[in-house]
Amino acid sequence: MPKKPGKRQSSKTRVSDPHFEREAQKYDRPVPSREVLLKWLDEASQPLKADHLMEQLGLEEADRVGLERRLKAMVRDGQLLCNRRGGYGVAKRMDLIAGRVIGHADGFGFVARDADGDDIYLRPSEMRRVLHGDRVLVSVTGTDRRGRDEGSIVEILERANETVVGRYFFESGVGVVIPDESRIHQDILIPADSTSGAAEGQFVVAEVTRQPEAHRQPTGKIIEILGDELTSKLITELAIRSHGLPHRWPTEVSEFLDAVPDAVTDEDIKGRKDIRDLPLVTIDGADARDFDDAVYCERKESGWRLLVAIADVSHYVKPGSVLDKAALERATSVYFPGRVVPMLPEALSNGICSLNPDVDRLCMVCEMRIDLKGQTKSPRFYTAVMRSHARLTYDAVWQAVGPKRPAERKRFAAVIDQLDQLYAMYQALRQYRERRGALDFDRPEVWPGLDGQGGVSQIKVRSRNDAHRLIEECMIAANVAAAKFLEKSQTRAPYRVHDAPPPDKLEDLVVFLGSLGLRLNRRGEVRPEHFSALLEHAHQRDDAGLIEAVVLRSQSLAVYSPDNTGHFGLALTHYAHFTSPIRRYADLVVHRAIKASIERKKPPKGDMDALCRHISMCSRRADEASRQVVDRLKCMYMQRHVGDVFAGTVTGVASFGLFVELDDVYVSGLVHVTSLPADYYHFDASRHEMVGERRGRKFRLADRLKLKVLRVDMDDTKVDLALEDD
Repeated sequence: MPKKPGKRQSSKTRVSDPHFEREAQKYDRPVPSREVLLKWLDEASQPLKADHLMEQLGLEEADRVGLERRLKAMVRDGQLLCNRRGGYGVAKRMDLIAGRVIGHADGFGFVARDADGDDIYLRPSEMRRVLHGDRVLVSVTGTDRRGRDEGSIVEILERANETVVGRYFFESGVGVVIPDESRIHQDILIPADSTSGAAEGQFVVAEVTRQPEAHRQPTGKIIEILGDELTSKLITELAIRSHGLPHRWPTEVSEFLDAVPDAVTDEDIKGRKDIRDLPLVTIDGADARDFDDAVYCERKESGWRLLVAIADVSHYVKPGSVLDKAALERATSVYFPGRVVPMLPEALSNGICSLNPDVDRLCMVCEMRIDLKGQTKSPRFYTAVMRSHARLTYDAVWQAVGPKRPAERKRFAAVIDQLDQLYAMYQALRQYRERRGALDFDRPEVWPGLDGQGGVSQIKVRSRNDAHRLIEECMIAANVAAAKFLEKSQTRAPYRVHDAPPPDKLEDLVVFLGSLGLRLNRRGEVRPEHFSALLEHAHQRDDAGLIEAVVLRSQSLAVYSPDNTGHFGLALTHYAHFTSPIRRYADLVVHRAIKASIERKKPPKGDMDALCRHISMCSRRADEASRQVVDRLKCMYMQRHVGDVFAGTVTGVASFGLFVELDDVYVSGLVHVTSLPADYYHFDASRHEMVGERRGRKFRLADRLKLKVLRVDMDDTKVDLALEDD
């Protein structure tokens, strides 16, 4: 039992830690693990200060910094609570729950728990103390009228918004910045001497100098003026700032890049396998600028020999370096129409690390045998030097191996035999995918085309062909091999895991399918093949796109984890990201782990749990920012179509109206109930339909409608629609 604080007993015996070896792999001077600290504090009669813990755990003064950092990290992660006297106690023992605040434009909010469990509702009065994204400890105080847990904020663990992006206004003698992020529902007060000369209506960046309190709004000062009118460039800039995406390189990185070589040296090649004579090729989109994967395939008696060569970023980006820290902060490249915020500077991403044609490049290779049933055999990893023999595009490859256009085949004469073998191998991999029951969402990618004048010229719909799928299956095979290698070598690294759909989403999906006369054929535990069978059955229906979208929304979110729990969507027991180290930090870490294992070296030290949480957060942040820009640019495009008529499909029914997705442009809008033909309408939630009382007209999911665009609100990203009479 822990000693009572106050009885200062000298102890030279360090407490035993069953996780010492794990901690020693991470840190040069390990302190007691989180598990030990939690157990010790849980058994204590009261919260303990760091000094008491130092004494009771038998630590030396040299351990103080490490212990205090760990305690602060545990507070940040919601495991511990630090009281006003500096005592640390276990949050769970105090019935407190850690999580991140999700704001709502209407003033209320939720806390998304760090651990599994439903979100906790926060009243508007609770939300006055926090902003969207803040991390808090809450206690559950009861349930709201919908039966959801309702909470009260006990402690604010971390503030998420050092700056807020929005529009500056001067109203009734008071300056305010109205946040562009609708989930930040509180305006930022701007004192008269803190405007930096901003004019009414301008988009600005405000530094939050005083965070909100229960009876006081947040206060700030304007530190940057972004612009006056919403252009495509400003829309992207707003998303970058609103989501806190790191987009400027520290000065130290620029200095570091001066030493990055332009070409591979003889010294770099030493100890690597030379595969420069193999006709490896890259296959990417026409607008790709960085190439981090290349493939080579040849026919063998029992199947195919496949090489997946990936840029060896780990050779240039060393753990703990200035460049590594900057890459970790970003964790992923973020793609917007007309702009990329890269994880690595262009000197690496488009230069020495990019597998450009006809130049030597360092790579990590996953070599595999693919049998005639599409299963991977005898995978092995090694470092190599390669030379890409061609830079190919998806469309050109598809024309060569699909329709077999003579002109394209002649154009690729030097590698056409390999492309034919790749395509034959792909069909075996595809059949294996179908046998596993992996989910196959094939919705087209919608991408606004910019006109160069700050506007949107068109909405591009990028469809996938078998060349896309071919490369995807090659990458999946390499990712699976990497995950199995990591598990076999007992090397800690981030796996890409994906759980089965949560029960509440699954139940909602079953109800939705029932409204369309469909069912999810399953007995017992839901499996990927149940969804695959459903999507296959729905493929010929007019509402197939809607069904696929709703099934996709029912799935869990894929995350990174140091524990391999498999990938539900791909129907795989092992999966890790290995194939894109130029644009994903997780892949870089996996490369380092594999390289350390094959070279019989110790992997880099670090807290893998914290790393996985960070890169998962950055991945979600990137997706949200990109989606925000695309949705806003769609609205910009629709501004020129106010008054025009489109066909569309009802994708949602609510008490206040119908949500409709317009054909071709894939823009969603709202038909408000007041815009429906004159009648009294009743909403039937179970049937997902709206029924007119007098005339009996019904509007339901998947209905096809003809609609006129009434108005477009760029600030709120809303498109209002009305029925167009035939």
